[in-house]
Amino acid sequence: MAHGAPHQPRRGEDGHGEPGAPEGEPRTLVSGTLAAAGDLREGWVEVEEDGGRIAACRFGDPPRAADLEHPGVVAPGLVDLQVNGAAGHDVTGGPDSLDAIDRALLQHGVTSYLAALASPNAELAARVMPELERRAADPGSPLAGVHIEGPFISREYAGAHPPERIAPVPAEVPDWMRSPAVSVVTIAPELDGAARLIAELDRLGVTVSLGHSGATAWQTRAAVDAGARMVTHLFNAMAPIHHREVHLPGAALTDERLLVTVLADNVHLSAPALELVRRAAGDRVALVSDSTPGAGAPAGRYTMAGVEIERLEDGSVRTLDGRLAGGGLLLDAHVRGWASLTSATLGDAIRAATEVPASLIGRSARLDAGAPADLVLLDARSIEVVRVMRRGRWV
Repeated sequence: MAHGAPHQPRRGEDGHGEPGAPEGEPRTLVSGTLAAAGDLREGWVEVEEDGGRIAACRFGDPPRAADLEHPGVVAPGLVDLQVNGAAGHDVTGGPDSLDAIDRALLQHGVTSYLAALASPNAELAARVMPELERRAADPGSPLAGVHIEGPFISREYAGAHPPERIAPVPAEVPDWMRSPAVSVVTIAPELDGAARLIAELDRLGVTVSLGHSGATAWQTRAAVDAGARMVTHLFNAMAPIHHREVHLPGAALTDERLLVTVLADNVHLSAPALELVRRAAGDRVALVSDSTPGAGAPAGRYTMAGVEIERLEDGSVRTLDGRLAGGGLLLDAHVRGWASLTSATLGDAIRAATEVPASLIGRSARLDAGAPADLVLLDARSIEVVRVMRRGRWV
């Protein structure tokens, strides 16, 4: 996936007038070390408080005294393509649960996310999709859409998905999967009819991701030819690389048409495996949390998609029989992990949690004039989230 150089907004570009000039509406100017397209340089960003957009952004000295001089990093809001839950709540739990998840994610710098449904059936979709659709259509909500993970996946590589909900590929896209809120669908490419369904979803504008799969490299390439553009938590819940058959992971690392998502928590993948991904996939990597109700919550038992899970003291989340069952950390921790466990720079890590995932769902997560004013202020040393702005307002 090609990415251009950092965009330098020009004066008057996008109808925003002179940077720093009064426009008759309140603006906030923040200075600090800007994270832009993988680069980290001193600069400033000015946002329209009421319009919720970035008015201007430049490297260098600000045109007026900053309203906030941040001594650390000023980054775009983080974008998470796979959130099952957080803070003790599941995304299927209704409005109160979703409100709690929103608050937890915002505290950790996530300003846009996809609610992940693990192998839903028509009954579950009928219950939860109306509220998810309502929020996805609301610009004021951080919930940007839905990631349907399954049910058309391999039983052998189902992970913690409820086995009774795993299903064969249907003759056509189910009605509930045609919702405008559906942004990503994960499918196992080796299933009968998978290529046909992938092509149909692609025509509908849905990003098709490959995962929970025992696919060969050939089957993976056929799925990419049909329109698949993403891989769900690379290496996890899929047949491993073998020197005579590299399966889905090997095909994904060598096919530049595919964006790959990973969890950089040193639980789902070891540091050497993460470094392999970084060197092979480079700027095709998107960090995800795959967060569960146990993320941002104390150790203990929780329910996710009808399955009982346990967050252990080491931060991992497992089924009661010991299988990994999603993530125990939120996305900001994976940014720190990618920067500390691999040779990636902090700028690269921020890009992997902002621009790259946003590009898959038609969102902007860049410090550009006209982009949504979603900002995350990070501590210069710990890279912990200090403050968050969403749509021009501090939260």
